[in-house]
Amino acid sequence: MSSGDFASATRWTERQIQRLAWAVLLLSFTACVALAVLIPWQVITYLRTSHVGTPARAAALTGILRLEHPGGEPVAVPPGNPYPRLREGDLLVTDAQSQGLAMFAAPSGPGQELAMVQIYPNTQIEVRRARYPRFGISPEPARLVFYIRSGRARITRLESPREVELIVQTPHGQAMVLSGTLAVEVQNDRTDFTVRAGRARVQGSTPAQELRSDQRARIGLDGRVEGPLGAGRSMLPDLFGAPLPERNIEEVVPPNQWAIFTFVKQPGESGGNVASTAEAGRRALSITRSGFDHAQTGVFIVLNQDVRDFRSLQLHISLKILFQDVAVCGVVGTECPLMIRLEYKDLNGNDRQWLQGFYAVGEITPQTPGSCLPQICPPPLNPHIRVPLGEWYTFDSGNLMEILRAAGAPPATLTRLRIYASGHNYSVMFSELELIGEE
Repeated sequence: MSSGDFASATRWTERQIQRLAWAVLLLSFTACVALAVLIPWQVITYLRTSHVGTPARAAALTGILRLEHPGGEPVAVPPGNPYPRLREGDLLVTDAQSQGLAMFAAPSGPGQELAMVQIYPNTQIEVRRARYPRFGISPEPARLVFYIRSGRARITRLESPREVELIVQTPHGQAMVLSGTLAVEVQNDRTDFTVRAGRARVQGSTPAQELRSDQRARIGLDGRVEGPLGAGRSMLPDLFGAPLPERNIEEVVPPNQWAIFTFVKQPGESGGNVASTAEAGRRALSITRSGFDHAQTGVFIVLNQDVRDFRSLQLHISLKILFQDVAVCGVVGTECPLMIRLEYKDLNGNDRQWLQGFYAVGEITPQTPGSCLPQICPPPLNPHIRVPLGEWYTFDSGNLMEILRAAGAPPATLTRLRIYASGHNYSVMFSELELIGEE
């Protein structure tokens, strides 16, 4: 090789080295910039989107609640023994004799509940999503998605510092619960979504419909949303807001105003206490009393409501019995730790009442009867209902117009409603009191 050729080859190699150096430098700079952007972006994305499972538990209120895990053995949940580890994919099943309750909470611990699902008989509900942001700085909401295959449920979005995305799906469509309580009934050919309080957005194959309190929407097999439709109207003013005055139960008071009443058998004894409270994001009323002899403590309202043209009248309440010292409801069946007494006049102007008692302690015997004795309470006589001690229980009366008509005492005018505790020592709470009438 001549000296000229060698020099030319050497210069070419130097140029290649320079190009390679520049390429490495540019690639290094690009990688540095990319890492400087991608690593923080990945960290931020992880902080925003990382999630954990929402702590949830399921409890049977009556009968046996069946819980089916994907790929696992089913679990039978009896009353008084809640299942504490409800997860995504779990299926909750009730039969004709059972009811259930599922609570979903924030990972921070008890008292930070996000939502409550009340499961009625003959219902199947799948937990499709139950997630909560892993980090407090995340702006993402907690996400809950339930799929109701069949039956009836009542879903309540509770007050929470974290935004909650709560969606209820059915074979016909879905609803997003924006606030308050949504009742859902799934049948073979349709789904009815009814807002009992708050707002919900119902979506099918047609544009979404927003519902407000006492409105209903129906989705059929074609996915078309019908609504807003009437859902009956609430006949009771808010009970869980402003302080309540104390009145004598026999005192003449203005209609549609709640008041506290107490009764003691022995003068000078405590009549008990009624106070507004909140538990797990729900507003409630607590009733407590400590004493030696019989007493009654509660609230009442004068209604004076003509219901002769009503085709439906239903009472709904959630209650929790914390303590009672009288077994069942006492020796004559009138000392239940929580009692509902709806007073009315029948078509002949006679005074009547519908009475329902609840208890958590004791066994039914001849000394502690399972209903109010007929010589004490006029018919119709309802059996007292046993509820789990220290657990929320949901009660729906059914259609009282039909029930009382079948008993031979159809109502004409509702006169007064009482919710009260009766006995010696008791501690109870109740919430979600509704009296829904539909003409």
